Amino acid sequence: MRAICLGIVSAVLAMSSPDNAAPPPSASGPFSGHALSIGSPNGGRLDGGARLSETPYLRVVPYYAETNARWGLPTLVGLIDRAARVVARKYPDAVLSVGDLSRKGGGELDRHHSHESGRDADVGFYLRNPKRPILATRFVAFAPSGVAPTMPGAVFDDARNWAFVEALIEDPATRVSYIFVAAHIRARLLRYAEQLGAPRPVRERAAELMMQPRRAAHDDHFHVRIACPREQHGTCIEEAVVYASRKHPAVAPTRQRSGTDGHDERSKSLPALPPAAKGGGLVARLNKSVDDSDLGADLETTAGADEVDPRPLANAVGADNVEP
Repeated sequence: MRAICLGIVSAVLAMSSPDNAAPPPSASGPFSGHALSIGSPNGGRLDGGARLSETPYLRVVPYYAETNARWGLPTLVGLIDRAARVVARKYPDAVLSVGDLSRKGGGELDRHHSHESGRDADVGFYLRNPKRPILATRFVAFAPSGVAPTMPGAVFDDARNWAFVEALIEDPATRVSYIFVAAHIRARLLRYAEQLGAPRPVRERAAELMMQPRRAAHDDHFHVRIACPREQHGTCIEEAVVYASRKHPAVAPTRQRSGTDGHDERSKSLPALPPAAKGGGLVARLNKSVDDSDLGADLETTAGADEVDPRPLANAVGADNVEP
């Protein structure tokens, strides 16, 4: 009997030894996995994406909760989660408000001209009143003065919004291509960063990334777009595609985009879809809830992500009148 007991104890000790310990979790985190961004931001689809869910520091705006457009490349989902967490560490009462990403399979999304390939996310501004942060039911637009015309008493939270932009820029795992936002919001954040004493390289990078698209002001949210993963450059198209209008009506009807009155010339097929990996998309930790409305404005933005012209900092002439 004693021999049996000693044998059991020896087995337990052997199982708990370092050589037999369970492998540590993957360094890439809960959002890693097989996923493909196929085509361009305004003419593509998503395969095997990750789903962004709510956490104590991140919510889905109620206005956008019904779209279920909460899917993106794992690199995008991880970026949004990490940036929200960084802001919450600095400001424990901060909760990031998220709107639409992409549908589970990508493709057209109502109210948007992009968000088709899992690389775009709409993120509401942090806002507050004199006493505490405000969690609005939809995205809130701000004037150059930092006040919200449609929400008396609400002000643009410079500290938390700059912390979010800074977290996107300094993220160690994901490269941001653009942060589409109104020119006056861009100038306000750059002025705040300068007053705060943020490092000049960070401010210069923020000035390069933030730009106002031609079609919409984006004065109520950030539109974040990440770069194509390096390993997907044969399948993922970096820039949105500009479709020239026809001089004469087409013989056969062309595809009409949701939420638009005209027809787009989109006869070109998307890159071939590689064989799908076994298993579905990944589900990020926790649950649901956010607000926004993007009338989709970056269709005409064609500057290369690696060739964005340097833009003036906040104290430069014309900083409030930046064009993409």
